[in-house]
Amino acid sequence: LLQVIVIPHSHNDPGWLKTFEGYFLSNTAHILNNMVDFLTKNRDFSFLWAEVCFFSRWWRSLQNRPHLRDAVRRLVHRGQLEMVTGGWVMTDEAAAHYFAMVDQLVEGHQWLRTNLGVVPRNGWSIDPFGHGATMPYILQASGIRSTFVQRTHYAWKQFLAARRQLEFLWQPPFLTSSQRMSSRRNNSSGVLCHMAPFELYSIKHTCGPDPEVCLKFDFRRMAGEYTESRASIINPNNVAELAKELLGQYGRIGSLFPHNVALVPLGDDFRFDRDAEWIQQHKNYRRLFDYINTNSKKLHANVRFGTLQDYFQEVHRRMEKMVSSAAVRGSSLGTPSYWTGYYTTRPYLKHFCRELEHWLRAAEIIYSLARSYLHQTHMKELAERMDAEYVFLVQSRDSLGLFMHHDAITGTSKEGVMTDYGSRMFNGMKEAMGVVAHAAQFLLLLENPQPTQSFEVLPSKVPLTVPGVIGRKVVLYNSHAQHVQEVVRVHVKTLVTKVTSPSNSDIPFQINPVWDDAAMMSTEVFEVVFIAELQPLSLTAYTLYSDVGARNRPAKTRVSLFVADAWAGSDAESIFAFESPASETIELETPYLKASFSHQTGLLTSIRLTESGIENQLNLTFSAYRSLEFHSGAYLFQPDASNPFINVTGRFPIVRVIRGPVASEVMVAYPQIVVHTFRVYHVSGALGGGLEMITLFDLQRHEEMNVELFMKLDTNINSDRTFFTDASGFQMMRRVTNVELPIEANYYPITSAAYLEDKTSRMTLVVSHAHGAASIQPGSLEVMLDRKLRYDDSRGLGEGVMDNR
Repeated sequence: LLQVIVIPHSHNDPGWLKTFEGYFLSNTAHILNNMVDFLTKNRDFSFLWAEVCFFSRWWRSLQNRPHLRDAVRRLVHRGQLEMVTGGWVMTDEAAAHYFAMVDQLVEGHQWLRTNLGVVPRNGWSIDPFGHGATMPYILQASGIRSTFVQRTHYAWKQFLAARRQLEFLWQPPFLTSSQRMSSRRNNSSGVLCHMAPFELYSIKHTCGPDPEVCLKFDFRRMAGEYTESRASIINPNNVAELAKELLGQYGRIGSLFPHNVALVPLGDDFRFDRDAEWIQQHKNYRRLFDYINTNSKKLHANVRFGTLQDYFQEVHRRMEKMVSSAAVRGSSLGTPSYWTGYYTTRPYLKHFCRELEHWLRAAEIIYSLARSYLHQTHMKELAERMDAEYVFLVQSRDSLGLFMHHDAITGTSKEGVMTDYGSRMFNGMKEAMGVVAHAAQFLLLLENPQPTQSFEVLPSKVPLTVPGVIGRKVVLYNSHAQHVQEVVRVHVKTLVTKVTSPSNSDIPFQINPVWDDAAMMSTEVFEVVFIAELQPLSLTAYTLYSDVGARNRPAKTRVSLFVADAWAGSDAESIFAFESPASETIELETPYLKASFSHQTGLLTSIRLTESGIENQLNLTFSAYRSLEFHSGAYLFQPDASNPFINVTGRFPIVRVIRGPVASEVMVAYPQIVVHTFRVYHVSGALGGGLEMITLFDLQRHEEMNVELFMKLDTNINSDRTFFTDASGFQMMRRVTNVELPIEANYYPITSAAYLEDKTSRMTLVVSHAHGAASIQPGSLEVMLDRKLRYDDSRGLGEGVMDNR
């Protein structure tokens, strides 16, 4: 007997074409208000809800209507309303770091447990653009046992449907073979995953394989509203014919699964926002269901409204165990268009959210320490003030969680909506900074820090004055549970002559120039650089002194500045003969490595490891793809194959070299586009073992449109066609470049690191935020930096990406 469970739902994006608040006021509030009323009156109808951020916002509006809150709790506890996944948002799984993914899930689960007394057991992910390998581990750890996924590569859908394996045990890839075998026997490791067989989650695509038939069963009709629906009101004259037609579609869904249970979502974006739709869908489907169920023996089917929990209970009843397992990968949806552009789109905000992650976690840790200390020492008044600070941590979590939405961190919302996300994160960062400052104040009685004043500009350092006698204390907070070696850079207005540690011992430091632009040095502000040794979970004070009469002045930092010819030695013609100001390779050295740089371009050419003597060629370059108009947009990446590359760096970079006892650096500025800094530290330990790179870029100043800027590292590492990327910062995944597919199909998301390796060497690139990355040729690694796109890519946004920062 075919069992069909129809699941009414409404997908509510917390920002896309409108802001979070805009959608709430125009759509979501009406959906939830209508839901309570209709479900209470019609106990045979059910509903699914995923986005806790919207539910929380609506719950606050019920503050003076406790009877409605009680009604909601009754709906949840009798299973008529199911809260699925329980995340603050329906998170992206490519550009989001696992810390923020977990944090938004914790925030949503805590809210549900506190206010509704429920813990979700089923996941619902219908709109993220593909699914990551870290997600099954996170879901299972949060108590999710089964999940529904929608947007996956069309080839995966075809492959699994042909084998009737659209339901499988979704396991993280790091399990060993024995663990996999054990989990198959016990069904104890992994999440039972239902992959929707068809392209989208709208009614047009969910009732079965034929969209033209499905459009006959969308009964929403609103005056003045355009609709694709071809539905007729169900009556005694047409019910038999339409019921059989609908059942034909349901039967095709059931045939794709060994248990013959069909899951049919009934909804779309912001559906059920009018009370009339609740009546229209329920009344007409009820007539169809009654006819089918009355004739169930003849039609061999039973149909009802239900929830995801109802569906998986029926599946478990019919199937004693699941024998297949798989990992869900890919983000090419429905047609051969590759959704790899959003890995990089709007990198400024991608980086900003990682800064917020840092401040939030640091605030949570010092808050916990300060609160515990104040209570243990019986400082009642200060402890109460510390307790009141918790609301600011919640606000920071909520703003970070909101940005994990699959149209937020992906950069795929309208420009005004992205500005709203940025403002919320900026406010969240200020709240987190305030908690850190107040906690430190209660412990050390310090001054408040000066946060940046706008999220739209990079933070700038505030120059400190250094009193000559007592000096200026700099307090450093280590939120980690282990010893940390940290580089401290402080801007000062007076010459610093001594830096002391907490034990009052002199420590090495150096004075660097502060640059007003690529070639102009400030005469009023200087940079003090020193290495701080920070104990676990500590507040540590270092002191800066300025004594103009001191005999022992710091060693002078050596500075070289010149304009190079990046095209020297090439076939480029010119009526001039340019002389190079430097004829030797520039070298920076630490106890562990020596890095070499071209005197013509200022860019990296090789790295030699001191202990092993292994030297690898490593040529760094900047270039850009020319986008194919109307194909490359916020979501999609597709370069113009007929003329793919754009020279964005030009011919004459400004190169400056700074050498000091603590750190040395090479900075190369290609005017208007890229400023790239390479830096090494002359210390033992982790800091001395790598090469630090800082890249600043601004495509807003570039005159061309449809530009996709990338950085490329070409090495002599024999990596073949293989490279490795992180999966949400949680694990490393092996990637293989498919030369039969275009460039855009071989891009993968990275949020923390990527590396190339062979039998003797490994080159690891650690990044600060999400990018798209690829290894198109053996031994090469390219990372997309930013995208400036004039046109939309026809995926619903309706505008390009022109708000580069």
